[in-house]
Amino acid sequence: METIGRLLNMGANPAAMNMAIDEAILLAQKTQPNPTLRFYEWSSPAFSFGYFQDIASEVDVEVCRADSIELVKRMTGGGTVVHGWALTYTLVLPRDAVEMDISDAYQRIGQSLVEAFQKLGVPAQCYTACPDSCETVPNICLTNPAEHDVMSDNKKLAGVSVRRNRDGIMFQGYISLDIPPFSILDRTSKDPEVQQSVREQSTALNIDGRFITRVELIQAIRETFEIGIAFNSEKLSTMERMQAETLVETKYATAAWNFG
Repeated sequence: METIGRLLNMGANPAAMNMAIDEAILLAQKTQPNPTLRFYEWSSPAFSFGYFQDIASEVDVEVCRADSIELVKRMTGGGTVVHGWALTYTLVLPRDAVEMDISDAYQRIGQSLVEAFQKLGVPAQCYTACPDSCETVPNICLTNPAEHDVMSDNKKLAGVSVRRNRDGIMFQGYISLDIPPFSILDRTSKDPEVQQSVREQSTALNIDGRFITRVELIQAIRETFEIGIAFNSEKLSTMERMQAETLVETKYATAAWNFG
C-alpha cells in the first residue's frame, strides 16, 4: 500500500517565516506524522546559510541589510543559498515513513529532479563526487556541488541539505530557475575572487532561450518525484502556523540564532 503525504504549494514569506514553517512541520512529526512536500517563495531577496556557517565572516552583513537582502540561518547544513530567483522546496518525512537511509533519499530526490528537468528540455545529470578531490571551494551552494546534486553543463542547478531528529527527517532544497543579478551574487562573499567565481559558475533553468515558469516546474516535479509516497494537495495546519509564528519571534528573526 502506497504511503500518502501532503503537498503544500505555498506563496512568499519573509526569510525567518520560511525557516520557521519548515521547523514547525518537522516538530509536528512527533504527534502528527505526515510526510510533507512543500514548495515556497521568498518575499524579498535573501541568503540562507548552513547551521555551521559563520555568515558574518563571509558576507558584509550591513551592506546586505542596506541592499534589503535578508539573512537567515537554516537548521540544515551546507553553504550560502541565494533566494528570490529559485524555486525552493522542503521535504519532511516521519522517521518510519519510508525505509531508506539519507544517501538513498538524496539519490532518489536528485534522480527525480533530473527526470523533471529533462522533461522540460533541460540537459541534467546527478553529480558524482571525486573521492580523491581535496580542492578548497567557497562555502556557497551555487558553486559547490555535493553527491547527488543536479548539474547541467558542469554547473550546479539544484542542491539539498538535511537535518534529522528522533521524530523526522527534513530535506531543504533549491532549484535555480533564473540567475540572480550580479549585484546580488556579489554580496555572497567579501572576497572579489569568490564573487567572480560565483558569477562564472552560476546557472539556471532559464538560460539559452528557455522560459520555464514556476507552475510548469512544480508540475514536472510532481510527475517525476518518486520516493514511494503519493502527495495530495493540502494546507498548513493551524497548529503548525502558530508554532511557526512563535519560532519567528524566539529564533529565526533573532540575532542570537543567526549570528550568535
